[in-house]
Amino acid sequence: MAVPLKRPDIVAIYCPLWHNYDHASSWKGEGWCEWELLRTASPRFDGHYQPYKPAWGYFDESDPKWSAMEVSLAADHGVDVFLVDWYWYSGVRIMEEALERGLLKARNRQRVQFALMWANHHWADFFPAPFGQRWNSWLPSRHSPQDWGRAMDYCIEHYFRQPNYWKVEGELFFSLFDPVRVVRELGGSKAFRKTLADTNRRLSRAKLPALHLNAMVWGLDDVDELRDAGYASTTTYNVTGSGKAGPDLIDRYEDLIEAHRQHWGKMSGTSLPHCPVVTVGWDVTPRCEKTVPWPFPPSPLSGNWDYPYGHVVVGNTPELFGRLCGYGLQHCRTASPEPYAVFVNAWNEWTEGSFLLPEERYGTAYLEALRETFGKK
Repeated sequence: MAVPLKRPDIVAIYCPLWHNYDHASSWKGEGWCEWELLRTASPRFDGHYQPYKPAWGYFDESDPKWSAMEVSLAADHGVDVFLVDWYWYSGVRIMEEALERGLLKARNRQRVQFALMWANHHWADFFPAPFGQRWNSWLPSRHSPQDWGRAMDYCIEHYFRQPNYWKVEGELFFSLFDPVRVVRELGGSKAFRKTLADTNRRLSRAKLPALHLNAMVWGLDDVDELRDAGYASTTTYNVTGSGKAGPDLIDRYEDLIEAHRQHWGKMSGTSLPHCPVVTVGWDVTPRCEKTVPWPFPPSPLSGNWDYPYGHVVVGNTPELFGRLCGYGLQHCRTASPEPYAVFVNAWNEWTEGSFLLPEERYGTAYLEALRETFGKK
């Protein structure tokens, strides 16, 4: 009797921008959240599909009733884990309501596991981003051993004890968006490894397992440094371009598929296990000022096409996404990374054009392509 092939965990990145929170009201006005940018987006060129129209409308993700719908939809289509973007700025937290009031209060929360990806980048006003000007920095991201300890204590109290927190080989999965900066600001690989050992002792005293520390990386640089610092694995937040966009700033999803495969192959030869990511799409024009002409010119500050004023990926369809998922499954079976998982960008990155949640044009077809490729546990 043939033994069934092992199925990887499917980890969907969850971006918690779709509810009002106090800082947003202070910065942008009472009740504001990024749904406003999505609602008011407009096409930039012929055939440009904007604005996106969420099939569920502009719902409040911090409401546990809506969270329960998200959990059911995800579990029914083979998503095993939400990797939640988590924002901590020297004790100041933003957007945690989506997790703490929503997902963790959903009546069916046990159907999907969750883990944290500390989005440890500066938080600035790119809603929309001013073209050719420096962003208005709202919350700078700084790291110290003391702050790392405070962040870990908060996670122990609020997240790591949760029964559906995702574990890899018995260890708590915890990811960093900018892992190298943490290591260097905490004194380098040797010093960071000591900090990590201290964290694991704290976890042991709390009767919790050690961390499986994951790094978000975009290339080969720094992987050895991260290994020396105690990181256990890497993945990539997304793959957004093929390098084939011309002066019209149009990139094609067929080329993006090949860019994924090349990236996975390159990263599989590094000193840390690398999990493949599959990206649904890329279109950040909702975060751009409407007065900037298309195709966007290079920034006068840098001479480059700076985020979000860059290329747009066109031609992404559920069928092609399913093809990319199939390649991701093949790569996972060949490379056998630990964790044995395929990451998906994203569950709900609406203003970056990458989402599995149902939208008016294709409904749940992207989710159906995901389930058709990977099945359900």
